[in-house]
Amino acid sequence: MNVLVVGSGFVGTTHAAVLASHGHVVLAFDIDDGKVKALSSNDPFQIDACVYEPGLSHLIVSHRSNLSFSSSFDDVKRVADTMDVVFLCLPSPGSELELSVEQRFTFKAAKQLSEIFSKRNNGAQSKYVLFVNKSTVEIGTVSLLKKKFEEWGVKNFGVASNPEFLVEGKAVIGSQNPDRVVIGVSSPGDDALLRSLYLNISSGNIKTVSPTDSEAIKLLANFELFSTVVRSFQVVGRLCEVVPNLNYENVVMGITSDSRIPKWGHYTSLYSGGSCFEKDALNLLKTLSSVQDIHSSANFVKMVVDGNTQQLHRFYNRARTEANFSFENKTIALLGVAFKQDTNDVRMSPAIRLAEWLSHDGVKSINVYDPQASNNFVREITSDCASKVNVHSSAKDALKGADVVIISTDWSEFKFLAKDIIELKPKLFMDGRRSLSSKYQEIVNAGVDVIAVGSPFLKKK
Repeated sequence: MNVLVVGSGFVGTTHAAVLASHGHVVLAFDIDDGKVKALSSNDPFQIDACVYEPGLSHLIVSHRSNLSFSSSFDDVKRVADTMDVVFLCLPSPGSELELSVEQRFTFKAAKQLSEIFSKRNNGAQSKYVLFVNKSTVEIGTVSLLKKKFEEWGVKNFGVASNPEFLVEGKAVIGSQNPDRVVIGVSSPGDDALLRSLYLNISSGNIKTVSPTDSEAIKLLANFELFSTVVRSFQVVGRLCEVVPNLNYENVVMGITSDSRIPKWGHYTSLYSGGSCFEKDALNLLKTLSSVQDIHSSANFVKMVVDGNTQQLHRFYNRARTEANFSFENKTIALLGVAFKQDTNDVRMSPAIRLAEWLSHDGVKSINVYDPQASNNFVREITSDCASKVNVHSSAKDALKGADVVIISTDWSEFKFLAKDIIELKPKLFMDGRRSLSSKYQEIVNAGVDVIAVGSPFLKKK
């Protein structure tokens, strides 16, 4: 099939590359010239620096014959006559919820597309085209998009919902072997078209529902995951922090040995970041808050969102309240600035807030190391904060001369830093991921105070 993917971020680029790997002819469009240049470079290093996902750069470079990237609307015009499916993979930040629909990325892109597709086939619009939204949006967006396309003069078309459920860091594998593909359609023809597009996927894993069901499934699925994580660190993790002699790993092992309780989400962390969870919860909150007599449901969603924010504040403030420690004029080693391992995505990364707070509290310098995300991180922080940041090429270099070591991201390589921390003897070690949980006692015995999520304050010996 001929496919246009509009938006070349984490979702759009991965989706375009995987579709191309299954034999479809794909044009991925984005208005960011720099991004398009990197993705078109055939250089894995440039591609990874732009959008890092394990295996993604290889997939892109390997399918240049049927995968291209462009920032030119002229290229979109050239393919419009033969296009079968157009995927909308636009940003949908939480701040958009306060904007009118016409000001939102998805509708802005749809308006520009309508100017092209209303003129396809020399104005006859004889070729049927299906617009498919993959962005996380409010319930009812597909219906509204259909009305807008009609107002804008597009004919012989359909609009569907096909939300993404990708896990960053595992997006390529997740796209190639998904546990389910949800397609929200209004006609058997659109259902058949999307099933043909996804012929490589077992038909049993494709779930056909209405567009509104599909939009709700995306919001509710993410909230289920988000609430599980927040509940775990606000209740299980917190209990292990305040009750002496509890071992977090043992407690979780005992809980999740019950076959009814999933293991996923039962970990503790300084924060649940990324572009989806909190934003989608706020989207759900807006919908619930608009309906009378269900304020308790809205309050529950708000409690989860607030609980996530409180967790990060608590982690940071424990240095002052439990260790009686001041960050003023100290050198900080901040290890990990991506919101999670195996990505260079820093959206809603806890490291951004930590760095800003540290800068505000008068630190001397912040030594940053991340295997993939340092450049993106520096672009996101304020200039005042950036003036105190030194980016290093290894964790060991970042540790040198540090008064405080903070692990903010769960990169696997950080699990092997105990020896270095013990040798360097910083004044305080703060583990936001329990990366070194099996080594806390050794670190304490070496003369280093330890603050870790899921553990009480551990005073140096």
